[in-house]
Amino acid sequence: MRDILKRLSKMVVGYGAIQWAGPLLSFLLFPIITRILDVGDYGTADVILTFASGMGTLAAFAQPHAIATHFNDRPDVDWKRRIAGSALLITLVTGLIMGAALIALAPFITQANFEQQQHTLLLQLVGATIVFGGCGSVLPALAMAGLRVRWGMALSITTILTNTLGNLFFIVVLRVGLAGLVFTPILNSVMLTLVGLFLLRHQIGKPSAQTVRLLFITGLTLLPTLTANWALQVSDRLFLVNLLTQDVAVSMGHYAAANRIASLLGVAMIPLYTAWAPLAIAMSDKPNAKQYYATMSRYLIAVVLVAALGLGLFATELLLILARREYLPAAPYVGFLAYMHVFGAFGVVLSTGALAGKQLKPMSAAVIIGAGVNILLNLVLIPIYGVWGATISTIFSYAVPQVLLYIWLRTRYPVPYPVARLLAALAVQCALLVIGVILPPLAFPLRIGIKIVLFASLPLVLIGFGVITRFEVTQAWLFVRKLWHGVSGVARV
Repeated sequence: MRDILKRLSKMVVGYGAIQWAGPLLSFLLFPIITRILDVGDYGTADVILTFASGMGTLAAFAQPHAIATHFNDRPDVDWKRRIAGSALLITLVTGLIMGAALIALAPFITQANFEQQQHTLLLQLVGATIVFGGCGSVLPALAMAGLRVRWGMALSITTILTNTLGNLFFIVVLRVGLAGLVFTPILNSVMLTLVGLFLLRHQIGKPSAQTVRLLFITGLTLLPTLTANWALQVSDRLFLVNLLTQDVAVSMGHYAAANRIASLLGVAMIPLYTAWAPLAIAMSDKPNAKQYYATMSRYLIAVVLVAALGLGLFATELLLILARREYLPAAPYVGFLAYMHVFGAFGVVLSTGALAGKQLKPMSAAVIIGAGVNILLNLVLIPIYGVWGATISTIFSYAVPQVLLYIWLRTRYPVPYPVARLLAALAVQCALLVIGVILPPLAFPLRIGIKIVLFASLPLVLIGFGVITRFEVTQAWLFVRKLWHGVSGVARV
């Protein structure tokens, strides 16, 4: 396991040195954006981006996941080049089809959701450029599947620069309002495609009918999963905008802000996920692969539980720093929406095992059922509880696919995950979060002190439950000391 962790650490540093800059930039840009945009405009932009992300998911046609599944089926370079060319061809065709559909449907979508056609041109612009979004997701997947860390870093730098400069230019300089939040991801997808094609130009071969058929069938199998996953992540915005009866735009803005803060957990974990998934699949034929998966599950869940608790406990303080007071009502939702990423970590662990075992159908079925639960709960709970109804729906619907996938994989691709310990740790984390959220108004030092105590309790619980063993803590401490002494020695020299 030590060798696996060393290799994983190298890849995480390679991706993470750049990708972890994303959350930092989000912290820097979020207060700028929220001080310029009204809460209502922020919520409206979130709805438009929801439609854009849905069409982008269809345009990509699950090709990034199809690449991860089949890229290493053969060791020869020609095979991998055919995979790259075939995936791009499929995405080009589906992107053009989805883009044309969105351009045609934009007037009906804006009228149905906003009762006016003011934002029709924005949606049509998204449709005209949606093909870049599909290609922009395939190219990084090719770099990751080939374990090309430097290319992954270059594409990450492209994303960070375009997102940062785009937001500053469109929102701060030009002051185009919510349209700036739509222009920026369009700019990012275009630049990501151009840079990716330049970097990977020698790795892209001529498509073949055989590989196109293989990737198309795999994409068709996985597309319901990814579409359902999109529904789990963002379809609640569409229910909120249509089912809320008062202060719709403002409530949408609060919910969007809460999701934005909670999403920092997911963004921060991306380097680890993107490094672990191809590495885990590449070693799936090793004798101890399943044990490695089980051990890694403990580490991943421990990290996300601690991070999610921190976001939830200190959400009010974060919003006080990062936004105007009009956004403060978003704070109570943050910690609970972070469970998207807690259960998402469970999903990464389980889906990695499923991909390694070529168990694609159970993956699809689990997420589709979860999306169905999400739709049903949103329809029932939002009219009664409003934004809290959407929050509750998100929590339960994210848990459902992981439970089902675990049950189905126990017989098809069994991995000895320490489920009892992980669920016990999750229950304690939830209890600590609830205590922190329902704290009565207290003086600032006392309130912060109580939250720090609650936050510091969770690592002790993780060790007590064996999610992280005492031996692992000792080894980690020795590693940090060795690293510290090495850095101190270099500094003295």
